[in-house]
Parts: sequence; structure tokens; C-alpha cells
Amino acid sequence: MAVATALVIGTTTARSATSYMFDNPDNTTYFGARIALDISSAANGGGAYSNKAGFSAGVVYNIPLWMNLYFEPGLSVFLNNFGCSSWQTTTVQIPNLNPDGTPVLGPDNQPIIDEKDFSYQQDGTIRNFGFRIPMIVGYHFDFAEDVKVHVYTGPQLNINLLARYHREAVYVPTHEQEAETFGIFGTGGFKTLDFQWNFGVGLTWQTYYLGLGGAWGLTHMKSSTEMLPRDLRRNLFSITLGYNF
Repeated sequence: MAVATALVIGTTTARSATSYMFDNPDNTTYFGARIALDISSAANGGGAYSNKAGFSAGVVYNIPLWMNLYFEPGLSVFLNNFGCSSWQTTTVQIPNLNPDGTPVLGPDNQPIIDEKDFSYQQDGTIRNFGFRIPMIVGYHFDFAEDVKVHVYTGPQLNINLLARYHREAVYVPTHEQEAETFGIFGTGGFKTLDFQWNFGVGLTWQTYYLGLGGAWGLTHMKSSTEMLPRDLRRNLFSITLGYNF
């Protein structure tokens, strides 16, 4: 009798756990806080841009749709950075010298000067601040009452409020340029809006959340200009920590 009772209880528990994995009746709406480490990269920047770290922080609102399917819009602030480099050229004047070190003079009795182009690398960082609006659809698998595994995807809008280029100091022959920072909206090719496509996985334990995700740039966030001559689409890899209320 005891064995039969145990089997019935075990079978019922297994069915309940399986049911909850795909259709948890306790699904309710909730708010969540999120903070993420973002690694930015250029989808089409070639060697002109390099990966840099940034961050984002904000909130999400989880809305159950059907079974364990959900819709989760959000709003966050972000600071994304991109390394950038370009090759510049300056002209160096080199006087012709006699063996004794005196300048060689021309027919007009003036020193003969040769000009030589000198190439140097110009390094800098694009710093971009704004708001981010993800609109993802996901599904969670409830392996236990307090353990859920999420998969998700969906579009994401970036609203760029600030974009500045920090150019590092350069010291080369006949050319000295101090570090400077200036805005790159408009003539710098930077756009106010750009879109991405989100995808990722997450783990919820009780009220805590850990996620790994990426975002693929769908539109240009910056057009090519003479100063920064490559178009730029934003790709992201993110490690996210969160708390659900």
C-alpha cells in the first residue's frame, strides 16, 4: 500500500513538474531591474573600429501571453564606447645638407628643401549615451518552482542623445595635436535613432536573474564622413544581472 501511494505521489509530482515546465499557472506580470556589461563592436567597421566596454541599466515589465510565452518591453539608459583609428599624413620638410652640415643652396642662394609625406596613426574613442527600448518575446522553461530558463528574441530601438569623439594626443615631426573632444552628430555622421535585433538566454533563480545576450545592428548608427570614413552598425554582447519584484 505504501509503495502504491508513493508511486501515485511520484507520478503526480512528475506530471505537475512537466506541466509547469511548459505552462505554469502561477505566471503573473512583474517588474524587473536590470544592469548589464555591454561589449560594443562594429558590424562593418573593418580595422577602423575596435571593441570597447560600456554599460546599461534600466527596468523591464514581464507580461505573460500564453502558457510560458511572454512579452517583455523595457527601458534603460546606456553608455556604449567604440575604439577607432585612422591613418593621417603630414608633410615634413627636410633640408639638404653639405658634408659639413651647412645647408645646400640653390641658384637663388636659398636652402634647398625636400618635402616628404609622413604617415601616422590617429587613435580615438566614440562615446555614445542614450536610451534603449527592447521589445522582446520569450519563453521560459520552469525546471523547478524557483528555477526558470529563458530564451528570447525581438527588436530594440536605441535613442542616441549624446555622441562625442575623443581624439588622443599625437606628437610627430612638425605636427603636434593635443587631445580634444567634440560632438559628432550631423556633420560627424551620427544618427539619432538606430535599430537592433536582440537574442539571448537567461536564468531566473527565485527573484534573481542572470542573462547572456547579443544584439545585431540592423541600421547604421553613423554614416561615413571624411574624419571617420567608415559606416558603423552597432553590435552588442551583454552580460546582464537583474532582480524581479
